[in-house]
Amino acid sequence: MFLRISLYALLLFTVVSCKRESVNNNNTEALSGTWRINYYWDQKDETSNFSSYNFMFNSGGQLMAHANSGAVVTGTWSETSTKFIINFGSDPVLSDLNSEWLKTERTGTVIKLKDDNPSQDDQLHFIKN
Repeated sequence: MFLRISLYALLLFTVVSCKRESVNNNNTEALSGTWRINYYWDQKDETSNFSSYNFMFNSGGQLMAHANSGAVVTGTWSETSTKFIINFGSDPVLSDLNSEWLKTERTGTVIKLKDDNPSQDDQLHFIKN
């Protein structure tokens, strides 16, 4: 009986200890309004690839990219305490942003992200319009 209780306690401790970071899509107040990419580095400066887009981080994890041409591409976003996750599926331009980015700065006017792979120097910076 004691062994069974000890194993149960060990299992419970392991499950609680291994809990993943929770995703938070509820705090969208700081992400209200429209945003633009003011810096994107992927082996070279590719910021100009995104100059025609404005981004909206909507509640529920919906991310919308509005192009100057009137086109709208919908993706998803979420975040943990350390990561900012973006997914635009297979869109030919915006899929370059798909990643689990590490947050280096996040305020009401700036979001600075870097690649979560230490061997990569990719960076993505949003600024509020």
